[in-house]
Amino acid sequence: MKKHSFLMMLLGVVVTLGLSTLLTSCEIDDDTWPYSPPPGWGSNYFFDSRLEGSWELTQANASEVGGYDTNYMEFYGNGHGRYYYYDRGRPYQEDMAYFCQRSGSTTSSYLINVQYADGTSSTMTYWFSEGDYSLWLQWRENSGQVTTYLYRRVAYVP
Repeated sequence: MKKHSFLMMLLGVVVTLGLSTLLTSCEIDDDTWPYSPPPGWGSNYFFDSRLEGSWELTQANASEVGGYDTNYMEFYGNGHGRYYYYDRGRPYQEDMAYFCQRSGSTTSSYLINVQYADGTSSTMTYWFSEGDYSLWLQWRENSGQVTTYLYRRVAYVP
């Protein structure tokens, strides 16, 4: 009888240890977040809480965007986000990071640097209109052409 109860207790300990190992392996380790502010920004950045939420691209250079030409950005806060886009009609998504900074631009008082999981990044001026319902992003291409995107706040990414 004693041998049987010892084996049951040992089995209980092994199951408990196995379950605790399994459950703790599901945690997300935020210390491995690989993104950092762009060179030259140092600690002079912030995370603009007005960006938090979901945004849909509706215009590119004053032309309406729709269907497979649109993309979405979700800002979760604290520099974390996700980018959703289409490539040849197929939906894709990737993690992104963002950092905001005051700007000396005549267009906007703010800069945003967005870094995508594929290794690309972009620094743009940004501003809001319509009570923070519309988000404008603007940058200068290498060719010198100015590109302006208009995003609208949406309840969720479809």
